[in-house]
Amino acid sequence: MVQTFKNEDRKLEMLVTAGLIQRCAERCPVDEIYKRGIRCYEVLLDVIEKPEVTRKVAEFTKKSEETIKNTALKIVNQLLFNKGNDPFLSLGLPDDAEDSEIKKRWKRLLMLYHPDRAFNRKGYEEISKKINQAYGEVIELKEKNSHKEKAIGERRKPVPVRTRLPQKYPRAVHFRYLKHLPTFILFAVICIAIVTIFFFVIYKIV
Repeated sequence: MVQTFKNEDRKLEMLVTAGLIQRCAERCPVDEIYKRGIRCYEVLLDVIEKPEVTRKVAEFTKKSEETIKNTALKIVNQLLFNKGNDPFLSLGLPDDAEDSEIKKRWKRLLMLYHPDRAFNRKGYEEISKKINQAYGEVIELKEKNSHKEKAIGERRKPVPVRTRLPQKYPRAVHFRYLKHLPTFILFAVICIAIVTIFFFVIYKIV
């Protein structure tokens, strides 16, 4: 049952890719190719690399296998060198692609466009350079977004409430008697004066 679902999904992907290739042959707007190309990217690479997939898509479109393969190459190149220089679009990936998916796509594209596999070595070297550039930019953007999300998360954390430790002597005790200080001083002065007068009188009598 699971295998049946997989086969149906695969057939649907090839039909969508065949529709994109057909639309590209009809010179549809570039933005449409960008939008639909991401969904079909994996099958487009299969069309380029695997003759059996090329043959199957050719049956759907009623076009020659050579035309199908060349059109698939054209679409992949349009995505690679897209007018907005979007690195995710260059690799045929959505913005929320996982790191493992990004790395897998990068490796596959490098294998496909390795200079040693082409007669037009210079052209493939340029494409390989573009693939590496797009991969580096994607990784950089992912890291920036990760740091940004981490910083936002840190800012959203609740600030811990600082609880004061109980003081050995409550603050009120330190200042409780200050308001009576003038009275104490006056009392002390009076006491000293009384004692001084008392001793002075005794001294005179003696």
